[in-house]
Amino acid sequence: FEHCYESLLGYNKDMELEPCLATSWEQPDPITYIFHLRKGVKFHDGGDFTAEDVKFTFERILDPKTNSPRKPFFESIKKIEILDPYKVKFVMSQPYPPFLNIAATWYGAIVSKAAVNKHVSMQSVAIGTGPFKLKTYEHGVKGVFERFADYWDKPKPYIDGFDFIVIVDDTSRVGALRKGVVDLGWVKEAQMAKLMEKEKNLKILSSSAIRQQRLWFKVNKPPFDNVKVRQAISACIDRQEIIDTVMFGNAELSACIPTDCKPYGLSQQEMAKLPFYKQDYELAKKLLPEAGYPKGFEFTLITSPHSPDYVPCAEILQRQLLKAGIRMNIEQKDWGITLKLYRTGEFEAIMFAGVWYPDPEAYCAAQFHSKSTGNHFGYNDPKLDKMFDAQKTEVNLEKRVKIWHEIQRHMAETVPCIYPYTSTARYEIINKKVQNYHLLGNNSRVMLRQAWLEK
Repeated sequence: FEHCYESLLGYNKDMELEPCLATSWEQPDPITYIFHLRKGVKFHDGGDFTAEDVKFTFERILDPKTNSPRKPFFESIKKIEILDPYKVKFVMSQPYPPFLNIAATWYGAIVSKAAVNKHVSMQSVAIGTGPFKLKTYEHGVKGVFERFADYWDKPKPYIDGFDFIVIVDDTSRVGALRKGVVDLGWVKEAQMAKLMEKEKNLKILSSSAIRQQRLWFKVNKPPFDNVKVRQAISACIDRQEIIDTVMFGNAELSACIPTDCKPYGLSQQEMAKLPFYKQDYELAKKLLPEAGYPKGFEFTLITSPHSPDYVPCAEILQRQLLKAGIRMNIEQKDWGITLKLYRTGEFEAIMFAGVWYPDPEAYCAAQFHSKSTGNHFGYNDPKLDKMFDAQKTEVNLEKRVKIWHEIQRHMAETVPCIYPYTSTARYEIINKKVQNYHLLGNNSRVMLRQAWLEK
């Protein structure tokens, strides 16, 4: 998305908001945002970018017929008004502090109204305003991107294009990087990244620890509709053993939002003191009979070999839970099937990781608010809803941080989800001849637009 599409705002290399398709913005009151749009911007099909496209994009996201997974993040938008061809006003139903940060991500990527009306589905075409055009695409093999000659931020991009090659096997990817066959790639395993540091022609980049491993439960069905069952599972887990064994120590504790989601995240010391975060089998064995399962119970966890830590993490969890009489079966699925089962709620428990979000709300409110369309778990906690609603409209940063600290403690207590650890999403390996490239804190490669090759 980030190479073909752009949003109203963007992030610089320090993860600070900066203008993109909007040259400036203003907020005359807590529920109103006015964006002044960039003139002379072209879509890849030659069409002009105007306020019509902005209004159409967000109304399309909010339209239930679109079934957009981004809808929960923009549901506070009450109306969108076009003030002139290059000026648009958003009016919220209530104050919504995360709006600018979320609108700066690909969640708010602007599409062409004319292109969508022509092609109907945007699954087979990519028509945006970004620095690169998608020339050809072969599923699971390669995407070929070429420089967009009419890009508004001239003389960028500096390179003529790039090939995004799918190399699933880590060993093959590393070999291609060593030989210089590819200029940029990544690995997820810290041990492999350390080995690559010895290569004279390569350098390693990494982002903040913002990738969370997440174990979700179907909480509106037995046995996970019982909070004591979920608490018992949390009490069985030795999080540090998972961090040391699966991640070789290159991870840290996580609550519903990670420490590096500043200033909202709890410190590592605070997380260690959260309810049910310390392995305590005596407590687990006390809770299970109280929940009606004196002999334990059996359930199936769905995960995927898509990432190298998913199955090993599941296997350690399986061993740790068995000591309390909880028998967890592991069912490995293809990545696409895993995501489909997650979105349709067809699971007892499911585990995979999530990455950076621009605002703490996206880490858990979009999943666990009872009225959210992203709640695939059947979770309904009036107290949590009330806290989610309070932070959503709180414009005072200190007060909002305090609410988020309370949310993290409450979710550790009620355990709608378990977060075994958080880590860097990947280790970017780059050939030293690539100049002026930065890996952003959210693992974005958007800075390819300003990079060049040193010959």
